[in-house]
Amino acid sequence: MCINSILNKKRSRLAGFFLCLLLTACSPAESEQSARQHAALRVLQQAEKAEQQGLNSRALPLYQQAVALGYTPAMAAVFRLQQGTTAELGQWLSELQAEPAALAPFWAELGYWQRLTPLQQQDFQQPYAGLRFTPRSCGVSVQPVLTSLVGARQWQLLLTHLKQDIQLSSLPICWLTPLFIDSKVLACSEQATQRIQCDLAALQQQLTGAEFHQLLVLAGRGGASYNNGLLQLPEQSDLALLRHELSHAFGFLDEYTLLPKVAQDECRPGRLTPNLLFDKADLAAYQLHWQLHADELELTPVASCHHAGLQAYRPVAADTHMQHHELAMPALYLKLMHQQLARPELLMPAAYYFAYLARQQQDWPAWQRWMQQAATLGYRPAQQALVTQNAGQQKVAAP
Repeated sequence: MCINSILNKKRSRLAGFFLCLLLTACSPAESEQSARQHAALRVLQQAEKAEQQGLNSRALPLYQQAVALGYTPAMAAVFRLQQGTTAELGQWLSELQAEPAALAPFWAELGYWQRLTPLQQQDFQQPYAGLRFTPRSCGVSVQPVLTSLVGARQWQLLLTHLKQDIQLSSLPICWLTPLFIDSKVLACSEQATQRIQCDLAALQQQLTGAEFHQLLVLAGRGGASYNNGLLQLPEQSDLALLRHELSHAFGFLDEYTLLPKVAQDECRPGRLTPNLLFDKADLAAYQLHWQLHADELELTPVASCHHAGLQAYRPVAADTHMQHHELAMPALYLKLMHQQLARPELLMPAAYYFAYLARQQQDWPAWQRWMQQAATLGYRPAQQALVTQNAGQQKVAAP
């Protein structure tokens, strides 16, 4: 009886032992996976704690380590705390051992559309396909160009604020449906201390066949600019910056000290711009040109032409958004914008600039295409260029 009891107890312990082995036994690969999961969770907890303490520079590499250990949801935190460039994040993503479906949303965040299938591209871009604003009349059309979902969300916010802005929404400007271009293709710079530069040749190629007057590229990081129909804004821009740069499209100049070369080019007595006079003697001509009354004007010195050795004057007393972009735009400036939009054929279209770039590359088919588009918009220099070209061809072809 005692022996049987002992044997039964031994059998019970052995059965328990083997049951434990059955429950815990797994392949080496499964054991390694389990260890990686536990390690990832430990690292994730450390990362979350560091972020809660405001130690983002410490949290970021920990989140990246958690992703490397297989915890792909931590990629969202990596993008939230990102400090590197788009190219650096793209390189990091490309080195991850993860399912393509898990990486797809993050390729879209970066704007690496060539990494995605056409169906995936459509799914990510479709929510922004209806982003457009068309007022009652359309003097000028603006084609927004985006690269990433980050830029798409920012443009959605900007367009919402623009519609709510009494001044900007009153302008007869049509904001067209955005066009997405792969970040690597457009290759916009990300140097905080420099103006943003993009691959204009790639931009022209992607825009072939599109109809627009002005271009707005919302991509990259760095300084904003306006140049010959091309409005370049960093991906994270606010409405005040958009308003300032858009004003340049209408010939408004900065009311702070211009760079020496810019000042030498722009500051010329007798030249009439919307917001600057380069000599008080030009006041009568300014009033006549812009059809203004004397009581609408209050000449105020500004530092714009300091490097040209001239004293420039703005036509209003208070500081404006052309001196500090956060400031309000004077009603007079809005009036002058409306005047110019009544004759949009006088504004240089981006197509004319693209024709100039094509000529530099000796790409005559592209020159013809872009110059024809600018001429169709009524821009006189483009029309004259086509007439001159046709006359030259006829002269060559004559016997």
